[in-house]
Amino acid sequence: MGQCCSSGSGGGESGAAEGANKAETPAPQSSDPAQQTEETPATENEQPKESEQSGGAKPVVFVLGASGSIGVATVQSLSSKFAEKVEIRAGVRNPDKADKLKEISGVTIVQASMADKDGLVTTLAGVSSLYIVVPGSENRAELAGLAVDAAKEAGVKHIVSVSVSGADLKDTIFGGQFNEIESKVSGIGIPFTLVRLPYFMDNYLGFASTVKENGQFYAPLSGDKAFTPVTTSDAGVAAATILVDPSKHEGKTYNIVSCRNTMDDIASTLSTLLEKEITFVKVEPSDAKQTFLGFGMPEWQVDGVLELFKLMEEGSPKTNQEDLGDYKNITGEDPTSLKDFLTNFKAAFE
Repeated sequence: MGQCCSSGSGGGESGAAEGANKAETPAPQSSDPAQQTEETPATENEQPKESEQSGGAKPVVFVLGASGSIGVATVQSLSSKFAEKVEIRAGVRNPDKADKLKEISGVTIVQASMADKDGLVTTLAGVSSLYIVVPGSENRAELAGLAVDAAKEAGVKHIVSVSVSGADLKDTIFGGQFNEIESKVSGIGIPFTLVRLPYFMDNYLGFASTVKENGQFYAPLSGDKAFTPVTTSDAGVAAATILVDPSKHEGKTYNIVSCRNTMDDIASTLSTLLEKEITFVKVEPSDAKQTFLGFGMPEWQVDGVLELFKLMEEGSPKTNQEDLGDYKNITGEDPTSLKDFLTNFKAAFE
């Protein structure tokens, strides 16, 4: 194998290529929103203090599956924007490994496993708004179902669930999984909001090694095919805003995107920023699959990633959203542009 395009934090796609030059590339991540959720089970269930259970004067917002990229971004947004309004709890399977969350002020880190329904019932007592960010495991629909049942039993007032832009496509791998999750959330009898996320712009950081080495980057997609990605930061701000005042968003399904771009747009923007020519190279899906399998990704996940790239190649409205307005409608802010994102991370490509 040769060149590889690598995705970043879960929610994006990965690509690989045959190429003339060998290159060191980072291992690809999953294409689903929660792939970076920490997976090591903890041995005991740490509970908030009794005074914290009541929530005091502030409503309690709980992010379950908080150690992944989306969970961390959401907790960070809650802390920076809404700490005066809500009590923030971050549920993870192993608090000892939640280093990124420990750096965020005003957050109570709680041991919580979606697989432990009985433990969750106790942990979620007194929670007003719950954000369920499922892990990138093949049984995540089952895990989400346990979490939803626990929320119902615990008396949670509002559930927000992460999903994917293709959740209506039940015949696809990720679509089928998240369609089941959405059905469970919407049918449990608790006020809910669904947050559908697309390809992550943060995945572009995975192009950095080959951009620096030979001025090229790679993916199994034509360079002129438009798609609508999101930054993990924007996804976190949108989710945090919903969690703090969920009644405004009851029963709604949002598609959170930041902008519309192509791989050629990325190459052009990088060329301007770096003051040298950067080119994009399309690679074959079969080559990408072999590379991803070689990185240790499970085959079901690799196939799901390639299904998403196929939808992008076909110009599916699920991956190229017509309406880009949900983020601004929720937050009142403009989302991150391609130029601003790459400018912020220019040093990674130099």
